[in-house]
Amino acid sequence: MDEIVQWRNQLLQYVNQAQLWIQWMSSTPLYTTIGVVSLSTAIIFSIRLLKPRKFNTIILAGLSGSGKTELFYQLRDGYSHEGTVTSPDTNEATFVLRTNPVWNVQRQKGRLIHLVDIPGQSRPKLDKYLPQAAGLIFLVDGLEFLRHRLAIAEYLFDILTNATIVMRKIPVFIVCNKTDKVTAHTKEFIQKLLEREIQMLRAKGTAVSEADIANECKLGVAGEAFTFAQCSNMVTVGEASGLVGEISQIEEFLTMHLKP
Repeated sequence: MDEIVQWRNQLLQYVNQAQLWIQWMSSTPLYTTIGVVSLSTAIIFSIRLLKPRKFNTIILAGLSGSGKTELFYQLRDGYSHEGTVTSPDTNEATFVLRTNPVWNVQRQKGRLIHLVDIPGQSRPKLDKYLPQAAGLIFLVDGLEFLRHRLAIAEYLFDILTNATIVMRKIPVFIVCNKTDKVTAHTKEFIQKLLEREIQMLRAKGTAVSEADIANECKLGVAGEAFTFAQCSNMVTVGEASGLVGEISQIEEFLTMHLKP
């Protein structure tokens, strides 16, 4: 990111130099015409470069079995596919969110979502899409949370300390999935335990992923118990059930972070 800023500043210096060159060559009509065309081209290019990019990639992450693939199909097709199994491959598609009428109106404007379902805990595949991400949805199996809470916390810790996520302030939405089941844990319970587990991981002072430790950022506030509110990027917690289509909170997250 710093290299891009430096390159932009250098380009603006070239534009200023071009202006001085045109003034010096203004006595010759031909040179003046060439100079004006060159300067106009440089200015247009600079404006396009300085204009903020629009990111439309949403990443689905979480442990295997958390319901990522079900949610992927629910968002893409408007319904879940029966017999969906855990996919070892990355699923991705670009589409208009069908279940929200507001998004259908945007079809003519090219308002599309690029949805990416990251299999398992693949750090290389996750890193591939983070530079273009507008948001990340982290799914938690509300039924099996207690059994896998340490693995879930480790994966989430890895995500929240990822340098790209921290520097770009990519919003993370933790979704407690399968809440249509009576025995599913509430989002309040899951949030409290995840914050506690991450606090213990943070206290160890070591990275839990295989990534270079130099690529990790410190999490939380020193001397205080960890909470998601301490993250530099927006981290929120919600509920959903991808299997039965209860995804209104996820749609709100998408609408908030995929702006025209």
